[in-house]
Amino acid sequence: MAYRTAKRRLGYEIDIRPMGNADLGQMHQLSISVGWPHRPEDWRLIMSVGQGFVACDTIGRALGSAMWWPFGESFATVGMVITSPRLQAQGAGRQLMDAIFEQSGDRDLRLSATQAGYRLYRSLGFEPVGRIFQHQGRTVALPSPAPAIPGLRPVISGDLDALIRLDASAYGANRDRVIAALLASSVGTVVERNGEIVGFALCRPFGRGHVVGPIVAEDDDMAVALVAPHVEVHQGSFLRVDTAQEQGRFGGFLESCGMTIFDSVTPMIRGHHHDALGTARTFGLATQALG
Repeated sequence: MAYRTAKRRLGYEIDIRPMGNADLGQMHQLSISVGWPHRPEDWRLIMSVGQGFVACDTIGRALGSAMWWPFGESFATVGMVITSPRLQAQGAGRQLMDAIFEQSGDRDLRLSATQAGYRLYRSLGFEPVGRIFQHQGRTVALPSPAPAIPGLRPVISGDLDALIRLDASAYGANRDRVIAALLASSVGTVVERNGEIVGFALCRPFGRGHVVGPIVAEDDDMAVALVAPHVEVHQGSFLRVDTAQEQGRFGGFLESCGMTIFDSVTPMIRGHHHDALGTARTFGLATQALG
């Protein structure tokens, strides 16, 4: 459904219009203005698999943004919601979210709420469902050998279909376009058992260094084994993992490798929760926006 561009009075006149490829430069500057680490390449990737809206003033300057990513007919994620404090106070965030609601239809929606956006999302019917912890830092040598998991090997391009299926099972929705786009810019590790991939982790350039995600595994030991090779490759460099695993071996492993908790956000749902369909679950997010 196309969203009709409209002018709205929020203390001064702004337009809320669909986001396009030509907006990449302004989107990058907008994220810099709020201290987010996204590079133009990071914006290019998320824009290639989603759609969104831009709030502009009368001369075309971007003042706010919001994006959404459909994963089938019944589910989507929302993210990259950026507004200045002045615009937020005057309702621009709500107007951007209304545009997404109109376009996304009856889909269940998930987002990661910062402290600044939490009250807005609660007022729009989103409910909190836990915490996401942003682990990051310059990595150090592994404090102890990673668990010996049979079948651990590097990912290859021919693994794409198996990764899509496993990710859908762990995530609760099909993210085929996202996984294909991530694989094209990532190196990865998989665990293969009896000819079937049962776990994987992808690592790609992002922000200040690299990010490992998504990470899909059956348990903490498998998640540690999948991530450990990326820690070794990037020892002494900046590495990030976003995870809902607050306690346990996996979170402790990230801390011991130099990736301490830098920040946290609140995952929120509007509609039904989409749970894992099999034994594997998501230990690391692709991004906070994409889940």
